[in-house]
Order: sequence, then C-alpha cells, then structure tokens
Amino acid sequence: MMKNFQLRLLCFLFSALLISACSGEDNNAIETNQTEELVNLSLNISLMDLNRGQVTKQENGEFPECIVATPYYVEICIMQDDVEVVGKMDDPFRIDLAPNQMFTQNVPEMELPAGSYTLEYCSVYAEDGTILCLAPRIDSPMALLSDAPMPMAINLIAGTKPFPDVPVFCIEDREVNEFGYLLFDIEPTIVRNFCFFANYCSDSGRHYPARYSVEISVEGEIIYNDIVSNTGEYEEGKYFADPVCLELPVKLDYEEAEAYINYKLTLLPWDDVYEIDEEIEISGSLSRADIEEHLGEDGNIEYEHIFFNCQD
Repeated sequence: MMKNFQLRLLCFLFSALLISACSGEDNNAIETNQTEELVNLSLNISLMDLNRGQVTKQENGEFPECIVATPYYVEICIMQDDVEVVGKMDDPFRIDLAPNQMFTQNVPEMELPAGSYTLEYCSVYAEDGTILCLAPRIDSPMALLSDAPMPMAINLIAGTKPFPDVPVFCIEDREVNEFGYLLFDIEPTIVRNFCFFANYCSDSGRHYPARYSVEISVEGEIIYNDIVSNTGEYEEGKYFADPVCLELPVKLDYEEAEAYINYKLTLLPWDDVYEIDEEIEISGSLSRADIEEHLGEDGNIEYEHIFFNCQD
C-alpha cells in the first residue's frame, strides 16, 4: 500500500515538473515574440522631372511628361548587411502601389525587424509591365542628379511607420547604362559567359600575352566599355594576362547564325613587356551560334583567341 502511494506521489511530482517546464518555455516564447516588434515599411516613390524639378502625383496631381503610362507597381531588392531580405538583385520583389498614390501597399514581406537596411534596387512599371522609371546606382552618371542613389540607407525604428522617399527618373530616351545597369539587368534575358584571350606579336615575330581593352555593343547600345584585361608578373621577367570574360545576352529573336553583338578589342601598351608604335584595333561580331559554340559539353568556356599583329 505504502509502495503504491509513493509511486503515485513520484508520478505526480514528475508531471508537475513537466508542466512547469512547458509553461516556462511558452512564456519565454511569448516574451520573445512580444519584444521583436516588426516595422511596416512603405516606399514613397518620387518621380523626378529633369526639366522642372520634382513632380509627384500626390503634390501636383500630375506626372512628368516623360511618364507615358500610370505607374502601377515597383520591383525592389532590400538587403541587410550582405543578405537579401526582400527580393533579389536577379529576381526583384514586386509590390503594387496604393490606388491613386505613389507609395507601396502594405504587404507582409515589408514587415521587418527594426534595424539598418539598404534599398539596392527600385524600378517602376505600368500595369502591362512596361518599365517607366529607375533609381540610379551611386556609381552611375545619373547618380549626380539624385538625392538618394542606390544603395539607399533605410533605418527602421520600432514604433514608427516609415515612408522613405525613393527618387526615380524616367528611363525613356535614356540608356540603362546611364543608371548603372546593363540592359539584361532590367529586362529578363538569357545570358552566357563569353571569354576573350589575346596575344601580341612584335615585328620580329615574338609572341607576348596582350594587354587590351574590350568594348561590346548589342543592337548599337554599348553594354561594356573599356574593360581592361588583368595583367601581372608571376616570375621575374615572366608575365601573364588573364582572359576577359563577360556575360552576353542570348537574344532569341535573331536567327541562330545572325550576328547582333559587336566587339572591339584595342591593344594597349605594357611597360617592361612590349612597346607599340600605333593603336591596333580588332573588331568582329557574334551570333547565338558563336556564343554556344564556345561553350563546351563539360560547361567549360573556350576562349575567343585574338592575335594582334600576328601572321596567320
């Protein structure tokens, strides 16, 4: 009898301890959730008119003349330190604008813990997907005209409802590289790596690795300019030059063998290695077939080998 009583008492005490421990964990979870207050972030899109200064629909009831359609949504990427927390640079997050307003709607993805963030990218679109405006990057020519080029610092404080202004400019009549982007950063495009490697031959016939610059244009628009090959000395009196590898767009609206990419390589002088008396340029064009031809079955890229002043 006494043994049964002691056994029941031990079971009771053990159950009480379990209940107490679970209650403690629940309370801690509740306290943690209560202390991490989320801040609801909205972005106020400021449409910039280069001719007349800032014009927004909220203030003046009109858009700049360069806006050809009503802004409907934005695409953004927000980072904290080096982590993409809303959207990605290669896959931005879409947020619709509030009806008849130029600030973003409330969405769960924009409820963030208090802290420091950066807006890395922001573009504005019409309802049909036509891009209207873009926020320039800090290293672009258009950045000089912006009060807050990308990346733009955003500090979220608990208990506030922030509406930071994001200056954007019409993209009409301007090339995207003026904003610090390549065309295929903005328009979804298949890209492939393509590499150049070059040699220079002196008049005496001696071969050297070449120091050179690369310019690439697509449909008349320069997408890479003055990309210079990396060179160095790996042993005393022995020099190297790395290939120049670039991402090129694969445009499916051209025939496979139809050229739409133009390149220009310019030989540059290289102190202590070789001297050149005059500038040498080599130009050419590429098709989709040319790009795919340099991609091996194992995924390795075969270089387009260029020879400056060398005999065939």
